[in-house]
Amino acid sequence: MNKKNEITQELLETIERFLNNTMEATEKIQFEKLMQKDEVLKQQVEDIKTLLTGIETASLREKMEELHQHFERTIPVRSITQNNRTNNRLFYTIAASFLLLLGIFWIFKSQSSNTQLFDDYFYADPGLPTTMGNGMDFNFYDGMVNYKRKEYDVALEKWKALLIEKNNNDTLNYFIGVTYLAQGNTEKAILFLEKVTSQEESIFFEDSNYYLGLSNLKNNNIDLAKENFRKSNKPESLKLLNTLEKK
Repeated sequence: MNKKNEITQELLETIERFLNNTMEATEKIQFEKLMQKDEVLKQQVEDIKTLLTGIETASLREKMEELHQHFERTIPVRSITQNNRTNNRLFYTIAASFLLLLGIFWIFKSQSSNTQLFDDYFYADPGLPTTMGNGMDFNFYDGMVNYKRKEYDVALEKWKALLIEKNNNDTLNYFIGVTYLAQGNTEKAILFLEKVTSQEESIFFEDSNYYLGLSNLKNNNIDLAKENFRKSNKPESLKLLNTLEKK
């Protein structure tokens, strides 16, 4: 696959949701319209569909036996030694290809499973009561109003301005991290949530570990996710931890 057709992790997850019919109706309509305009995207969807369908519907053992029988039927025996070497070389080459495809399938399947767990357990923090004060309090709660309206970009703009003078403020870092996670930006979410999980005295310590665990889970950093869930007392953390331990 050339650089033009490279598929990012985010796009792969989107395509997978589309193929599995787990998209919401509005998102599916928008994605289908985008496919109609973008031939590269359309081809990427077909490539992933072909790959997953082919691997899921075929048994590796059956395929290998069929190939082996096919070679025995179609390749004439002129020189037993020479043909055996050729057949074995070709057989093992194709076997390696199928094993590679199978490995890719299990990677996709594992990533898909982690993404599904994230989708099942993620919910945005409900936020704090929007009681207006003055100074930083006013600006913070003004941003909280935007946050509750899911106007995430506006909330981030207001909160990050406050963060300039209060870089280690656990409340600001927590809600900025959770907001980025609600937007699907796990890398930035981790950056801010880690500042809170380093402060064990913070009232957001448990919740931060939960959302940090979800961020690492979506990024397929399972060991880090487990570590975060162990530090959180939320019931969801225990359920996720039990599920991950069984993998």
